[in-house]
Amino acid sequence: MDNTNFLHGRLPIFTSIDGFSPDRTDEIIDEVNQAISIHVRNMIDEEFLYWYRRGITPIDNKTKDIRPEINNKISFGGLAGQIVDFKNGYFLTQAATYIPRKGKEETADKVSELNEYLYRSGKHDVDNELVDWFHTVGKADLFVRSVDDPEMPFEASALDPRSAFVVRSTAVGNKPVYAGYIVVQDKTLYVDVWDKRNCYRMRGTVVGKLTTPTPNYVCTVSEIIEVLPNPLGEIPIIEYQYNSVWMSAFELALPLIDAISQIQSDRLDGIDQFIQSLLVFYNCELGEDEEGNPISPSYVRAAGALFLKSIGENKADLKEISSQLDQSQTQVFINNLYEMILAICGMPTTSGKFAGDSTGLAIELKDGWQICEMNARNTEDLFKKANRQFDRIIVSILKGKGILDINLADFELHFTRNELRAVQSKAQALQTLLAAGLHPTLALAKSGISADPVSDFELSKGYMQLRWGDPDGQQMENTEVIEGEQGGMGNGAI
Repeated sequence: MDNTNFLHGRLPIFTSIDGFSPDRTDEIIDEVNQAISIHVRNMIDEEFLYWYRRGITPIDNKTKDIRPEINNKISFGGLAGQIVDFKNGYFLTQAATYIPRKGKEETADKVSELNEYLYRSGKHDVDNELVDWFHTVGKADLFVRSVDDPEMPFEASALDPRSAFVVRSTAVGNKPVYAGYIVVQDKTLYVDVWDKRNCYRMRGTVVGKLTTPTPNYVCTVSEIIEVLPNPLGEIPIIEYQYNSVWMSAFELALPLIDAISQIQSDRLDGIDQFIQSLLVFYNCELGEDEEGNPISPSYVRAAGALFLKSIGENKADLKEISSQLDQSQTQVFINNLYEMILAICGMPTTSGKFAGDSTGLAIELKDGWQICEMNARNTEDLFKKANRQFDRIIVSILKGKGILDINLADFELHFTRNELRAVQSKAQALQTLLAAGLHPTLALAKSGISADPVSDFELSKGYMQLRWGDPDGQQMENTEVIEGEQGGMGNGAI
């Protein structure tokens, strides 16, 4: 592929049906083929993005008409990898876990046991793979199944999104209707499709190649091999997305990354051409070599020097054709492109060019860390939305096997990032809000010192009551806090 202008996010797949009727084989095959045709378009984009992150970029196809022997190809696809690695580490600083949504002790114990099963199932490791996939190609797919093991009643696996797809209803809410997983072996297509009642195993053919510069890849299902019951009663493949337009973390910046690759390649070409500059002979004869043969340009390069003979009154002369790029201006342009890439991808700047206050909050705002956090929270909301389907499945498995009696309303997914950033300012704000008479839960939330104010208050309730009094009973004593505020943290520090 010669450019990246064709990439505009993955296409979600929709259908107007509510489910499959096992006896209507032809209708099922036609429906699945329509979904696969859209999935293949996404697959081609995902294949390109997958290899782009690994350094296979359009600059590899660079050609030159003039002096084609000097044709350097420097790929900056590693910058895409840098963006993905940063996004992965920032979004999942620590493993995502469940926290109780109610302040009851029995609920907390159940949620703790649920987290243990989550760890055993490998979900923490799978989350890392999912995040890596949707930062790379814009989407990720999770497969969950029940396992006959009391220590690990369910198992989670990350699927290659190039092989998995989920089809949603066109009705309000866009609920998943069915999902599929594709495997290709020796030009034979195998597809497993799940709806809430059955699993359909299908077979078909594949035409074309996916890795060619202009891919022409067609997958077609022709028959249903087997129909099996779906024991989960839910669609086992769950689709996650990085943003609302199904784009990867670096996709919007691809033209700029390609521009840097082009400039750096041409820059090195310019250096090579300066070193290997051409010679121009004015009004001269080169004469003959030791064997009496006319001197050729290759002889001049090998000898390194020669004598010139003027022709008549015209003075013989020898000059080099050489010109160098303005390296300083070129570097300024590359630096500007790089900063634009960081801004578009929601990453912190590395230039440090902004002057002014150097306190924690000021650095967050001017260096782009606040934008990083905003992007991460948007992705977090999308992750939680998709993960509710996983929650529904594992609750059904645990309750169905009589292992753990827990409901969806008892817990929620929680992400922990750097809560200690600007902690002094947050702690001072917390003291001020508590002194003003706000309930500790509200104070913890509004100060920004806690990502889960309800749970943190329940855990710290006894300590806070000893220091501040009972927020639901007697008036909180805040005299010491008001006096202490004059000297920073004062005596009211928590």
